Amino acid sequence: MAACVGFCRNGSVMASKRVINLLILLVVTVLSLDFTYHVVVEGARSSLSVQEDLELERQLKILNKPPIKTIHTEWGDIHDCIDVHKQPAFDHPLLKNHKIQMKPSSVSKRVRDETSSAITKRHKTLNLRTPVEGCPKGTVPIRRTRKEDLIRAKSLSLKTIQSGSKANAPNEYVSIYNAGLDYSSKGETFYGATAYINVYNPNVTQDQYSSAEIALKSGPDDLYNQIKFGWTVNPQLYGGDKSTRAFIYWTSDGAHSTGCYNTLCPGFVQVHETYTPSTPFANTSTFGGTQYEAQYTVYLDREKKQWWLVYQGNINVGYWPNELFPLFTAGAEYIYWGGHVKAGGDGISPQMGSGHLPDGYYDHACYFAEMQYKTESGELLNPQEKKMDGNQQCEKFYGLKYYGFQKDKGHSFLFGGPGGKCA
Repeated sequence: MAACVGFCRNGSVMASKRVINLLILLVVTVLSLDFTYHVVVEGARSSLSVQEDLELERQLKILNKPPIKTIHTEWGDIHDCIDVHKQPAFDHPLLKNHKIQMKPSSVSKRVRDETSSAITKRHKTLNLRTPVEGCPKGTVPIRRTRKEDLIRAKSLSLKTIQSGSKANAPNEYVSIYNAGLDYSSKGETFYGATAYINVYNPNVTQDQYSSAEIALKSGPDDLYNQIKFGWTVNPQLYGGDKSTRAFIYWTSDGAHSTGCYNTLCPGFVQVHETYTPSTPFANTSTFGGTQYEAQYTVYLDREKKQWWLVYQGNINVGYWPNELFPLFTAGAEYIYWGGHVKAGGDGISPQMGSGHLPDGYYDHACYFAEMQYKTESGELLNPQEKKMDGNQQCEKFYGLKYYGFQKDKGHSFLFGGPGGKCA
């Protein structure tokens, strides 16, 4: 027994030394990490602290709810079918007691006057891809979010700064450029906007994007409320995918701490059982060939005060609740219709629209047609030409031609160009 005691004592000492050595090794390893690690996203290294990583994991748990059904789409997205009443939107602190609205309580009324009566009936077929499988009734498809998606979206938001300005990195330009039309009138507010947007697939690199969009905005430059919607080619936003997709974006504080693209944060309430805010298009236009277009509308429901997203005039995709926007309850102060691009880190900006400068032909350059805005009473009116203001940068590479009202196209304009080094 005594021999056993001596042997056990020596064994205990040796074991204790091993434990101490392991603890020292662990501490040294942790200290050497400096509480950061690197993640490779689309070929670029991104440093994350432990705290940032934990925050991303928390966000993922909120966004990726346990699905009733999972659909793997033909274009590579994963759609989780989530109970419409338990979707991520309702994790927003302001929406804890929100009662879902399954359809608008009011619809827009198109005014038929001497200028608009001659507008032809446009093609109403929805040009978005549809999964072979659909979600069960009572659920909605939510695009599954990965950690890399959140990292890319954060980077994209941080780098979208003022036109023509330099980024912090030496010799790196991160610039945005527009080619479109602003519409505003002192003392007047707008309760929605709509247009048919010509759909193209402009060429972009991995750190560029190119969009055609409508934007509604209110408030001061540093704390504005904004909703944007349209189509985009944005590989940073969609995991390297360069197909043309629908998109939405919102913020309620000038993009300081609120808002996001699509459903990458709680806020937008989806009600449609098939289409998401980021669905890709089935077809895109070609220069001098077949032209495809999509009708986009966002308007304020007069009764419930929700901002509804509508495709092709009658497909209610979902809405932004009024609780999100303190400055949007009485309408928007400003509307923008047009192109919007971001240059890459080398300062070279991508194609906009068709990639060709406007030359007067609607099958050559990208176009907006039947632009209208909504009044408080629910009427859709044509904009007044004298209140239209060109919003155009980098005129060497991006053009804009506004034609006012045309009988077969309503209020319309051509825009876009090949891109290049603007700054």
